[in-house]
Amino acid sequence: MLGDLAIDPRKVLPTKINLIRLRREEKMLKKIRGVMEEKREVLLHYIKSAADEYNRYQLEVFNKINDLFTEYYKGVAEEGIGRVESYAEATPQTLSIGIGVRVLFAVKTPTFMLARDSVPEISLPPAVSPSLYSSVVMLRELLPSILKMAEYEEALRLLIEELKETQRLINAMDYVILPSYAQSIKYIKSVLDERMREDFVRLKMLKRKLEERAATA
Repeated sequence: MLGDLAIDPRKVLPTKINLIRLRREEKMLKKIRGVMEEKREVLLHYIKSAADEYNRYQLEVFNKINDLFTEYYKGVAEEGIGRVESYAEATPQTLSIGIGVRVLFAVKTPTFMLARDSVPEISLPPAVSPSLYSSVVMLRELLPSILKMAEYEEALRLLIEELKETQRLINAMDYVILPSYAQSIKYIKSVLDERMREDFVRLKMLKRKLEERAATA
């Protein structure tokens, strides 16, 4: 998990090598964070665009479905529910749908393909209600559109999940990982600075002792 990249400053040896290493890693992580932010913006833009397109398509399909049911209920009223149910029971259940995969921004989304030859033929008598027959024809024509709508919905759901995960990783970078690096770098630098001051004081004292020894020689 990305959260495992966080560093505990108390467990880092305050050495110059570690300071250099952490600074390099921090720079790399900031670049990764930038890439994730770009990905988030692209996902947001695409999701908004796809959602608008889906809403328009959904309205179009729903209007057709509404017309279909209007014809169907007219047919039921003219034929009677008993006959309609007998027609349905005599219809073979052969409908088949193929499932494929497409990749959108590294996200695998499904595609649904109707096997046209699997769409069952509904056996209706010659004198059947024109409205019922019309509703059957409309349903056959609408099946690909209904599958397309399902594709939109599943793709949007998966892209939104990817957006949430990307935002979660950005939050981990901003509030856990990068602050831990900054704190560790600050800690090591403060220790090294303190050591440098101590070394400077020791060298100064040593120089003074050498000068005093030379003066008394």
